Amino acid sequence: MANLIEFFRMVFSYLFTFAVIAVVSAAGAVVGVKVWKKKDKTPKKAEE
Repeated sequence: MANLIEFFRMVFSYLFTFAVIAVVSAAGAVVGVKVWKKKDKTPKKAEE
């Protein structure tokens, strides 16, 4: 019984670690998309 409890503790530990990594990655992706500089569609006039 102790081995089964230890197994579930380790599984939940790895799942929690994976969840934290996924949340941090998603937050970084959202911030990255929001601060991404969009290029202007209108061409700039050439200096003469």
